[in-house]
Amino acid sequence: MQHTTTTKQTTARHRSIGTILAGLLLAVLLAGCGHVAAAVPGASPAASASPPVTATEITATSPTAIVARTGGAVDVYDAPGDADPARTLSATTAFGTPTVLLVSQVGAGDADGWLQVLLPVRPNGATGWIKASDVELRDVALEIVVDLDARELTVLDDGEELLATPTAIGDDANPTPTGRFFVIDKLETPDPGGAYGPYAIGLSAHSEVLTEFGGGDGQIGIHGTNAPASIGWPVSHGCLRVDNDVIERLAHLLPLGTPVTIV
Repeated sequence: MQHTTTTKQTTARHRSIGTILAGLLLAVLLAGCGHVAAAVPGASPAASASPPVTATEITATSPTAIVARTGGAVDVYDAPGDADPARTLSATTAFGTPTVLLVSQVGAGDADGWLQVLLPVRPNGATGWIKASDVELRDVALEIVVDLDARELTVLDDGEELLATPTAIGDDANPTPTGRFFVIDKLETPDPGGAYGPYAIGLSAHSEVLTEFGGGDGQIGIHGTNAPASIGWPVSHGCLRVDNDVIERLAHLLPLGTPVTIV
């Protein structure tokens, strides 16, 4: 287990990840799925790609998480068997990352061939149904759990603690949202020594308070910082701020679709 330490509280605050992403004109978009590592130099060979799996295989093996890799625009339905989609998600996020979705339920019986997925849209916790034939499925053993009371971020690998570290969280006016989310973007920043450190990891979560901020839509993320004294304190607009060494490790380690539970 790796555990980092904090120093004294600071009044430094940061802008939401919407601000980061809108301003990173030179950002490098990093993609991965299943056990695929981020496209970052020096990524661990242990995070190699797992082969695609079927819904039947996934149900039998019960991995930590199931990620649906779209490979293109995908129709989302309100219920299995609906004739018309409720919405269509684009092939990529707003920042060019291939769209992935976290599966919350594998359909059975009349819903056979359908998957219920968490959606990277407002409101937080929104779900929809997609056709299993429209996506490629991968299993993911990694998971992030954030304890807001303890102000700690933990990475689990098949349920076993891999890394635990303090994190800055949202302040009282701009709390970090709670719920089950997943990684949808991984960006290398143009200034590793800047306010957001070397990497920013965008989540499917959105601020419950800010619907627009600094040119972004209030998307929540995890990133580094040039103010390490702020780590461990409620000082942000909702984002999770960790040590630069930690965010670099996470960027190498976490595939797109990694589930993130914030409690």
